[in-house]
Amino acid sequence: MIRWAVVTVVVAACVGYLVYSASGGSAEYYLTVSELRSHQPASGDVRVAGVVQNDIQRSDGGLHVRFTEKDGTATVPVDYTGTLPDIFKPGITVVAEGRLGTDGIFHARVVLAKCPSRFSTTSYTS
Repeated sequence: MIRWAVVTVVVAACVGYLVYSASGGSAEYYLTVSELRSHQPASGDVRVAGVVQNDIQRSDGGLHVRFTEKDGTATVPVDYTGTLPDIFKPGITVVAEGRLGTDGIFHARVVLAKCPSRFSTTSYTS
């Protein structure tokens, strides 16, 4: 009887760990542009989310890009070198990971697009 209890506890602990580790990766935190501007992090990389504005400037064969991210009230210029997501364009929400420089420019190491929903809801009236 005790043997089955030990086996059950071990299996439950393993399942619990798997659920915890699977959900932890998808719940990563990011700052809004306003939060970044209001309390600038002292050191280390952060993620900042905002909507890409119409001022995209590309150079170096399209691998170097400068653009502005905006939330409801604040903006931050972003400087990034690398490949961009296929859906990168003005109006989409991106999450940039990097550091805010003393020059006021967010120097991104990674730019990820937040994919819009594939489904839209339609209301029907009769």
